[in-house]
Amino acid sequence: MAVKHFLVIVLFPTLWVLHAIEPVSDGDIVIEKPVVPEKITPELSRDIIARLTDKYSKMYDKYAGCESTRYLEVKWYKPGTMELVKSEKVAYTRWDDFYEDLEYKTLSYEVDGKPDDPDDYDPHETKPGIPVFDRNGEKEYLRSVIGVDTVKGEPAYKIQVIPRRPKNEHFKGFIWATVSKLDLVQFQGTAGKFRIGLQELSVFFEAKDFGGYYCFTAGHNEARIAFFIFQPERILHFKWYATDFKPMPKKAGK
Repeated sequence: MAVKHFLVIVLFPTLWVLHAIEPVSDGDIVIEKPVVPEKITPELSRDIIARLTDKYSKMYDKYAGCESTRYLEVKWYKPGTMELVKSEKVAYTRWDDFYEDLEYKTLSYEVDGKPDDPDDYDPHETKPGIPVFDRNGEKEYLRSVIGVDTVKGEPAYKIQVIPRRPKNEHFKGFIWATVSKLDLVQFQGTAGKFRIGLQELSVFFEAKDFGGYYCFTAGHNEARIAFFIFQPERILHFKWYATDFKPMPKKAGK
């Protein structure tokens, strides 16, 4: 996919603005409204990235990953005419380890509207993406806050992410984190490097912080693939959402 004392306020006014909360009255209820900084300075950007890393590195230290049930629809199209040639629907439990290969169990599988053998489904995923905000994030990525957008009605920092030495598992694009709590809420981009057979890829993920960990909750992706004589060129549209989120405990010895 992933930011006092008098002397501190004088020396770093933009950091103070970041932490400030403006109370808004709604009848008898006082709503805390985050104050959005007018300008993202390099110092403020570094502070936000450092606090995001501090927040989410604890998740990577404590948990192995995120378990969820995903409901996915995949549509296969011919390029040019965009003729639909195949559709798939699948429900499956995923064990998304932060550092190990994906494990999954298919619950149901349909091809072109007809039930199929769940064992025939292959998500074509193995290695997980390289994390942006674990303790190695600074070594793997260039990360900078470039602005503030509104995401689901809430101000969120827009963070540009560029792999330092791009690999297939790297994320390249933009991540949004709320101004108020630095919760990761949205990812949009592509892979740092394409695998053989993958010609184009765009990904969009929604995320939710569950307190101590976050998971991807929904998304839509588009890929253009071609595997020489084994697979004619196709454009794939993925749309999915997930439920039943649980943090995965670390295995003994890790």
